Amino acid sequence: METIEQDAFSDFKFLRKLEISYEKKLNRTDLNRSFKSLNVTNLKALRFEQNNWTTIPRDMFQHLSGANLMYISLNYNNLEELYFNIFRPLSGLKILYCADNAIAYMNVSTFHTLQHLDLSKNNIYVMPTFCDVISNKSAVPQLKNLSLFNNAIRDISIRSFKCLENLESLILDGNRIITLDNNVFSTLIKLNTLSLCELSQLKNINSIAFNISSLQILRFNENRYRFDKKIHCDSKEIYIFHFLPNIRELHLAQNYLPKDDKCVRQMFEHLTNLRKINLQSTYISLVPDVLNTFPNLNSIILRGNKINRWNASTFENMTSLRKLDIAGNTIHIINKTSFPMSLLNSLETLDLSTNPYWCTCDQKWFLDTIRLNNLTKKMTSEWPRYYTCSYPERLRFTMLSNYNPTDSDCTPWNVISLIIITVSSAVLVIFFVVIVLFGCQINIKNVLYFARVYRQVTKGYLKLDSSDEFEFDAFVVYCDADRQWVHNVLLKKLESSNLNICIHHRDFDVGEHITNNIEKYMSKCWKIIVVMSNQFAESEWCQWEIDLVQERRRRQGKEALVLIMYRQIDSRHMTSSLRTLLGTTPHLSYKEGIGETLFWNTVIRDVSKSLNYPPVAVL
Repeated sequence: METIEQDAFSDFKFLRKLEISYEKKLNRTDLNRSFKSLNVTNLKALRFEQNNWTTIPRDMFQHLSGANLMYISLNYNNLEELYFNIFRPLSGLKILYCADNAIAYMNVSTFHTLQHLDLSKNNIYVMPTFCDVISNKSAVPQLKNLSLFNNAIRDISIRSFKCLENLESLILDGNRIITLDNNVFSTLIKLNTLSLCELSQLKNINSIAFNISSLQILRFNENRYRFDKKIHCDSKEIYIFHFLPNIRELHLAQNYLPKDDKCVRQMFEHLTNLRKINLQSTYISLVPDVLNTFPNLNSIILRGNKINRWNASTFENMTSLRKLDIAGNTIHIINKTSFPMSLLNSLETLDLSTNPYWCTCDQKWFLDTIRLNNLTKKMTSEWPRYYTCSYPERLRFTMLSNYNPTDSDCTPWNVISLIIITVSSAVLVIFFVVIVLFGCQINIKNVLYFARVYRQVTKGYLKLDSSDEFEFDAFVVYCDADRQWVHNVLLKKLESSNLNICIHHRDFDVGEHITNNIEKYMSKCWKIIVVMSNQFAESEWCQWEIDLVQERRRRQGKEALVLIMYRQIDSRHMTSSLRTLLGTTPHLSYKEGIGETLFWNTVIRDVSKSLNYPPVAVL
């Protein structure tokens, strides 16, 4: 069209949408006059696209005053400037599209009703100011969605978004931003969605750049940002996502995440409300364990990484997960430890395609599970075409669906497995025996002693002297701290076996000096029983008695003594005389439990036996 009549639209009483596009020869003055014939009562949308307009007359919409117009599209023209006062007659306009033009300059005046503004694919190099020049308040107080995709903006600061307090969605993809400063988006108190993709020149992100408590969706795809070099586990930048308490979707595809799983955990650990995470092509080799801590996570995308393994517990508690994509990694085997069966049943979409699978018996569980549980319905259109074998060479490019290993194929006896099982069993037996020996070492010593005594009896040893020559069978040397055990346990056990025992509290002569009593009554006793403990080693009287005991040993031999270790003596209490005695004379150790009966039998035999009846005890 080249011209349009002034009354062109007079017969269209119910016109709601008018589009005049691809009309590069149309006279805009004629078009403006024709608007007089429009019935603006019902008009809702205007579309003027690809008309090769470089400017818009300032009175272009003057005849549409009072219209209930909500939508105008000026996409795909060659507009170089945009003045908001052009749209002033359109008091109810909510949506304005000016994408794919050549706009470099904007004059933002008050536009109270505008809610959606698309300025994508223009030449804007400075972030527009949306503050009213006079009042310094927002010129677009109702603006909720702003798209500046594919412009030439280089710098943004906290001042750039000062008058956009109601903004909910901001798209800054494809600009030339170099740095994201601290708190740059903090004035956007209602921001729900932020898109910062394809920022090829982005070099630095300060530690609290994403200080946006209201944000629910963050798209940070295709930036090639080196988180692995910029972030270290002990740097403050590791907390880059910690100020997003309400984030539900995090998209980080085609960036470089840290190689250390600990660093990845620190980056993400506070995102407890996360529903969806996209880590496609982030150069990770392990599924981050931190994902297991997000109870509401329903979508995980890990496509195009170097993942070949993950911990058995990684997917255990993901009860909300419905979509899992691990396609295009380096996975060789899927077995029963890879995924809980409950997860496979609850998933709606599962993509494990384009991995270099090994067609061996280790793959049998996965193939059987697919067939038995009809998982192919969840594996989208990629099954079976993109599930092929890479090993062994004879099966290379064979589809997994055509690989059918049987039970008989996969259960031959393996010599290596036999060796492993045998060695493992031997190690377990040795370990068990060591524990038993350590726990029962005293009882074992007593058993060995009893066996040696029995063997000596069978060899015919004769008693050369008798306890009948003595008034008492045994004299007990002990400290006062051990008196309760000696009186209530030791004494009762020995005297119940018809042994006559001498203890100083009961048998010493009244009024006689204690040293005289000890020497006198020791000489009246057939054997000497020494009850040892830490308190015994600390007692000076007991040390003096040990000297008398040593004298008896020199005269009558070690058979004259029955040494009982009631409580083990530690190194700091051990005296030289005790060490000498224990080094030359075997002793019995007291321990309650299974071997207690054997202990008492041995003590009674030691007291009763001949002085020439070897051996006395076992170390």
